[in-house]
Amino acid sequence: MENDKRTEPLREWNRLARENTENAIVSSMFAATLRTTFPLESFSNWMLVATAAVASFLLVNAESLIEFVGKEGVVTGGYILCGSCIFGLLSKIFGLRCKMAIELSNAIQTTFFEHLDRYEAEEEKIQEGASFWGITLETGVRIERILKEYLSPFPWFVKWLAKRHFKKHEGNPQIGYLTQLKSLRVQGYATFIQAVLFIYFFVQVFLSASKL
Repeated sequence: MENDKRTEPLREWNRLARENTENAIVSSMFAATLRTTFPLESFSNWMLVATAAVASFLLVNAESLIEFVGKEGVVTGGYILCGSCIFGLLSKIFGLRCKMAIELSNAIQTTFFEHLDRYEAEEEKIQEGASFWGITLETGVRIERILKEYLSPFPWFVKWLAKRHFKKHEGNPQIGYLTQLKSLRVQGYATFIQAVLFIYFFVQVFLSASKL
């Protein structure tokens, strides 16, 4: 019975239903993971504010601090704080990319399903008409045309990067989340290095003071 060709459509329907549900669950897990960009951004903001406050104190009291940590200690500390700020800004940039991607994804999903539901109702009527006249019509949403029209106003390098991305991950149902997750990883690394450099500044200051 399992090899009966009459059951093939049912088995295919079952396979697609399971696969679509599994993909939807994975997508929801990715979407939840991407929301960690918000606490990362808050922490990075706090670190930038703290770094700016310490740097201001360092500049205002440089002459006094030189007596305790030496000129080299003050200069080295300044460079470390600058490095922390640079990674903080990098974290902000990639965090902004994540937030923009989340907002865009949410907007597209909402409108996408609205248009898709409307089209499916139209498609059913079209298929009924085609069946009545005994003809075969090619229906379904043309993803290639959608992407072409969407990318048409963008610069050539954006089109090239998008096509390269789609070609690289062709057939992957989670393609929309891959770039976002990459930005989240970079944001996480940048925030971690930012915090490490901030802490290392104090270590370096105390080491310089102990040498005098």
